[in-house]
Amino acid sequence: MNRLERCYSIADLRREAKRRLPWPVWEFLEGGSDDEWSLRNNERAFRRYSLMPRSLADVRLIDTATTVLGQRLEWPVMLAPTGMSRLYHEHGEPAVVRAAARTGTLYSLSTYSSYTLEEIARAASGPKMFQLFISPGWETSLRLIDRVRAADYDVLCLTVDTTAPPNKERDYRTGIYTGAFSTRSVLSVLAHPRWLLGLLRGGAPRLANLGVGIREAKILQWKEANQLDWERVARIRDRWPRRFALKGVLSVVDAHRAAGIGVDAIIVSNHGGRQLDTVPAPIDLVAAMAEAVGRDLEILMDSGVRRGTDVLKALALGAKGVLIGRPYLYGLAAAGEAGVMRAIQILKDELVRDMTLLGAPNLSVLDRSYLFGAPADR
Repeated sequence: MNRLERCYSIADLRREAKRRLPWPVWEFLEGGSDDEWSLRNNERAFRRYSLMPRSLADVRLIDTATTVLGQRLEWPVMLAPTGMSRLYHEHGEPAVVRAAARTGTLYSLSTYSSYTLEEIARAASGPKMFQLFISPGWETSLRLIDRVRAADYDVLCLTVDTTAPPNKERDYRTGIYTGAFSTRSVLSVLAHPRWLLGLLRGGAPRLANLGVGIREAKILQWKEANQLDWERVARIRDRWPRRFALKGVLSVVDAHRAAGIGVDAIIVSNHGGRQLDTVPAPIDLVAAMAEAVGRDLEILMDSGVRRGTDVLKALALGAKGVLIGRPYLYGLAAAGEAGVMRAIQILKDELVRDMTLLGAPNLSVLDRSYLFGAPADR
């Protein structure tokens, strides 16, 4: 039995990823902003919800299938956009999109990916979403939308919580953010020759969709980030003819406004604790969002999902599906595409087992009666 087969949980994959990655890359993957309160609270918040099982339900056949954003999926867990995935493994985004297709779910590609959106479209055989940052500039963003449409992506997702660069102190300490690498960072890179050789085989890391290197990207990434407003969101909605989602919505007021301009879904997200610190955990907001706009919008959420039970709690509160980022990146870092498959399979097996034990034969039966002692809506 190899090391990957001995990973029985996402936590096991996390330990394997930490072993395989140089310190600065691990800190970049794992870190949050400021004091990292939101980062820690995202996972902690799920523990405040208990599941209430139903006895003697007919669970001989468990059905995890669902439809999200017009896409028929084998299960309600999708792969979130993560920038520069080649930092974690040389096969990067293509490995992830292949794993998503093989497991019947949707993959979302970041604007800041290390392969172009056209390359990923060619590698994809399942549903795909493109996540758009406005920060490289308005005209650049409009051109990206046209490229995404030409490449036949199913969904466009606009991220709205990145109006300024975050204060990620871990990355300042390692030097990965500034390029001034610490002695510890350099020694750690040299101590991971397999990772280094894999990175060098693909050349210097680049933001492939923008055609720039990492240093140039520091200027581009925040060029017009704070100029995104509802008028521009409406213009993007008019330009994009297919399903459209907003990622990073935390306020019911904003959710109502999104519904009013024809947005199809919101992703309740705090960017995995990597933007504004001390904001609520998304799981604590799902119920209020579903009650307020659940008839007008699909409610999705990310940030902190680590177990099949977390998925069930989100769906019972009113989410249509969840997205994961770090869990599949742990798998990618640990073993490339095989590691991503392992991360997905762990969660998928957990979900089926947990639905069986909960007495929920399919996702449609889940509601708040399957929860006990959940805190009042915040």
